Amino acid sequence: MTLHTPEILPDLSDMQIDFRVSPTRRMVELHAVYENGELRFPERLDLVELKDARVKVVVRVPNGPGLLSREEQENLREKLLEANPAELKVKIEHDPDLPTEPAPLAAARSAEEKLRAYWAIKGGPPAERQERLVAKLAVLEKVVLCERDRS
Repeated sequence: MTLHTPEILPDLSDMQIDFRVSPTRRMVELHAVYENGELRFPERLDLVELKDARVKVVVRVPNGPGLLSREEQENLREKLLEANPAELKVKIEHDPDLPTEPAPLAAARSAEEKLRAYWAIKGGPPAERQERLVAKLAVLEKVVLCERDRS
């Protein structure tokens, strides 16, 4: 803005206003929904628009089982990085509107139940190795509980 006179004129002829495009990078925010194993964007995603932009992707996932896995998140990230954005941020948000079922890991009470629930989610070692690990865990639990009772 440039002022031409010290006094304010009602017709605004006392000033000149010029607009310039900001030198900062464009910010693009995309919203997606992950349901039934599929990632859906509301509008058609044009990767050309993401070039040299600061990109934020917000993915809404339902609470409970069927979450967006790390591998699926990485695949999404790789797909978006092909567009060559200047910056990429992926944010996962859980959908509070959907009914939640307790995850098996959260419902597990003992250390063994938690370990078995973890293996069910992530895939565990072979059955014979699982039994050896559970046996070692039981010994460790016993030692920890005995030490805690002594204190």
